[in-house]
Amino acid sequence: MSQDSDSDWAIEEFGAADLGDARRTKRLVALARQLAKSPHCSFPQALSQPQLKAAYRFFDNPEVDPDGILAPHIGQTLGRMRALPLVLAAEDTTEFNLTHLAATQGLGYGSRSELRGFFMHSLLAVSPEGLPLGVLGLKTWARAPGEMGKRHRRKSLPVAQKESAKWLEGLSHLGALKAYCPDTRIVAVCDREADLYDLFLAERPAGAGAPGRSELPGARSKAAVASRRASSANWIGSCAPPPCLP
Repeated sequence: MSQDSDSDWAIEEFGAADLGDARRTKRLVALARQLAKSPHCSFPQALSQPQLKAAYRFFDNPEVDPDGILAPHIGQTLGRMRALPLVLAAEDTTEFNLTHLAATQGLGYGSRSELRGFFMHSLLAVSPEGLPLGVLGLKTWARAPGEMGKRHRRKSLPVAQKESAKWLEGLSHLGALKAYCPDTRIVAVCDREADLYDLFLAERPAGAGAPGRSELPGARSKAAVASRRASSANWIGSCAPPPCLP
C-alpha cells in the first residue's frame, strides 16, 4: 500500500471524527495512518518516542472518547456492509490482564481472583468469505471487588443482572444499526457462551439471520439475532447515528 493510499484510508475512516477540535481529528488521522503500517505491534513498537508521547497526550485528553473515535469508523463499516447481500457480525469477549500494572486505577478482578484488568465485548463485521469490514460496537467493564463470589447466585439472577446480558445488548445494538443497511442480511455469530434461552426467544428484525450452527469444522458457534430495541447506553458507538450516513 502506497503512502498516498494510506493517507486516503486514514482520512476516509477517521476524518469525520468529532473530537471538539479539528487538531484532535488531525492527530487521530495521523495516529491511525502510522499504526496501520504495523498493526501487529504495540504502541511503543509502532511509534517513535515523540509519536508515542503525542499519542499518550491524545488519549489522556478528556475531550477524546471512544465514541468520538469509533463513530466515523462505524459509518464507513456500514457503507461497506451496504454493498453486500450478507454480512456476519461476530461477537466475543476479550479479557485484558493488567495485573502487572499495580498502580493502574479502575481495574477489577479477572477470570481468576488474583488477576486484575477489564473485559471488552465487541462486534466485528466480516464478509462470508472472512474479509473484515470493521468494528460495529464494543462494551467494556471491570468487575467490582464486591461482585466476587456471586457465581453461586447466578441461577437466581435475571439475565439483565448478569454479564450474559452482553449478548442481548450486542444483538440489540445490531438491530439498531440494521436500519442503515436495510438491504443487507446480518447474521450475528456467537460462541456457545451465548446459549441463552432469552436470546433465542427474542424477536428478530426483518433481514436478520435465524439462530443456527456454524459450519466451520470443529466449531461450536451459534448464530443469533435479537429484536431491534433501543440501543444500550453502555455500548460504544450506539448513542447516535454514525456520521457519513445518509
